[in-house]
Amino acid sequence: MGNFRYWRKMTWALVLWGAGGLVFIFAGGFGLSAIGITALGLLILGFLWYMTRPAWRVGHGASWRPARAVDVPFRAPKSATKD
Repeated sequence: MGNFRYWRKMTWALVLWGAGGLVFIFAGGFGLSAIGITALGLLILGFLWYMTRPAWRVGHGASWRPARAVDVPFRAPKSATKD
């Protein structure tokens, strides 16, 4: 879980929606509509959270792999002056 102060904003949106959904479910008397709204919101926010995640861990640098040469048969291109 790491240090919660460094969570992404989308993670905080998921936590707040989940907490608000629990309050809504308990206050509304465990109705199917309250559970459905909460679950649908969590699904949508979870999908957005997954699709908008950074390419690598922000603040910890990219994990670059060293580039390796690929052994491919190579033929020099024919020039326009040679036949």
